[in-house]
Amino acid sequence: MDRALALTGVADLAERGAEHLSGGQLQRVWLAGCLAQETGVLLLDEPTNHLDLRYQVELLDLMRDLADDHGIAVGAVLHDLDQAAAVADRVVLLDAGRVIADGDPEDVLTPQRLTDTYGIRIDVETDPLTGRLRTRAIGRHHSRSERLSTTS
Repeated sequence: MDRALALTGVADLAERGAEHLSGGQLQRVWLAGCLAQETGVLLLDEPTNHLDLRYQVELLDLMRDLADDHGIAVGAVLHDLDQAAAVADRVVLLDAGRVIADGDPEDVLTPQRLTDTYGIRIDVETDPLTGRLRTRAIGRHHSRSERLSTTS
C-alpha cells in the first residue's frame, strides 16, 4: 500500500477522510487503491471527468508514468481528443460502439475521420512546441469574433 500511495502522490492524505479531499485527490486515492492490488493492468473510464485542469494534467501524467516507469498497462476511455493524443500510444476511435480506426494517434485522429465520426468539422494540427496533435471542433459560431470585427 505504501508504494501505491507514493506512486500516486497521496501518502500525506492517508489519514484524511474522503470528505476532506478534493476531486483530484479522491481520484488519486482511488487509483492508489487499485495499484495496491498490485495489478499489471488498469482500465479507467473517464478518469479526468469532473476534475479541474490541474488535476486532469496530473492524472494524465501519472497514467503515463505508470505505463512508462512501472510497466503497468493502462487503458482509458477519454472523450477529450487532445488528452488522448497527448498520452496514448494507441487510440481506438469508436462511433456507436463500432471501431472506426485503431492505431497511432497521428493515424487515427485525422481531420476527415474525426469530422465524419462526430458530424462537425474538426481541425487537427501538430503543436509546434510539443509535436503532439491538437484538435479543434468548429461550431456554427466559431468565426463569430471574425464576423464582429469586420462589421465594426
